[in-house]
Amino acid sequence: MKMKTLALVTSLVACSAVNAQWDSVVGGTSIIEGYDRYWVSVRSGGTVYLVDADTGEVEGTLYTSNFSPAIAPDLKNGKIYSYGAFYTRTEYGDRTDVVLEFDASTTEPIGEVEIPARSAGIGHPGMMGIINDKFIGVWNITPATTVSLVDTETDAFVAEVALPSCSGIYPLAQGWVSMCGDGTAQYIELNMAGQETRRVTSESFFDVFEDPVFDYAVPATDGWMYMSFEGLLRKVTFDGAAVNVTEPFDINPESNGTPDINGVFREDDDDWRIVGRQPFTFHDDEAILVTIMHEGGGQEVFEDPGTEIWGFNMKTGNRGYRIELEDGATASSVMMTPDEDPLLIVSTSIGMQVRDPRSGRLLRTVEMLEGGSIQSLYEGM
Repeated sequence: MKMKTLALVTSLVACSAVNAQWDSVVGGTSIIEGYDRYWVSVRSGGTVYLVDADTGEVEGTLYTSNFSPAIAPDLKNGKIYSYGAFYTRTEYGDRTDVVLEFDASTTEPIGEVEIPARSAGIGHPGMMGIINDKFIGVWNITPATTVSLVDTETDAFVAEVALPSCSGIYPLAQGWVSMCGDGTAQYIELNMAGQETRRVTSESFFDVFEDPVFDYAVPATDGWMYMSFEGLLRKVTFDGAAVNVTEPFDINPESNGTPDINGVFREDDDDWRIVGRQPFTFHDDEAILVTIMHEGGGQEVFEDPGTEIWGFNMKTGNRGYRIELEDGATASSVMMTPDEDPLLIVSTSIGMQVRDPRSGRLLRTVEMLEGGSIQSLYEGM
């Protein structure tokens, strides 16, 4: 009996030690009192870590699936949504796709809605969005491209919207914007029943064979920012009647032999390309653009990780800094937290880095969170 008791005590002590180590990664299980603008999510496999980037602490986790590239925070209603595909034999067998619903304060799953088994289980945060503060949109590819809609008020699948040769779900006005293979941006509007009411297409502004546009976009105050493989940045907006696209800003222009306003001569950096799963981030109010850069190769390296971070002052159009990542690290994703006084979040091969976006200065590194896609948890993004 003593030996059994000793074995039980030893087992409990070992489990406590393991759990203490695990909690240092996954965070505690206490109630989350609230999220602020510095909270972000980092996806790693089937786990989403909720991180306070201001402190570097992991505050909680969501358990999704290995085919869940995005979340959709709905914090004003106390929820976080995701989606995923599940197989009866883990990696194969009969497939079921669902939109997942989590309690934002406990991170516990509280519901799910089955959707057609066509969701894109790869990609980035642009594969999912909350539309009209009511519908969860999930991008599908089979290879036909569509969007599945789930009503968050009734927890029911309501419609599947055709989206031929277009990708991404970027909420705007009463619908969303997608980027299309014919070189256009398309706005799809919904009514409050989840039915499509109109579709507006921009003029063609890029050639998919010459200079494709990433299907990943980042928010601006009045629209969404898109970047091309060759480094041309444009804003897409909707004025109620037309989809408008701004003239491009070139992150890597050729030198014209004249100095900038600081007296610095620009050097041609023709061998550097913008890359990554989330290759750039933009902050409208602070007028900051940050990109991940890779040396060498052609357009085929667009999803490769990069070794440098470039920061631009969008008021002057000048590159303000150029940083080589330390210790041979590479970066795959970058984002800025919203609102005033933002933080720059960089997902690297050695952990999640938190930097000052104005200077690029490294503030802290959250280890064991390397290489995952990142999103803001704050309302307004």
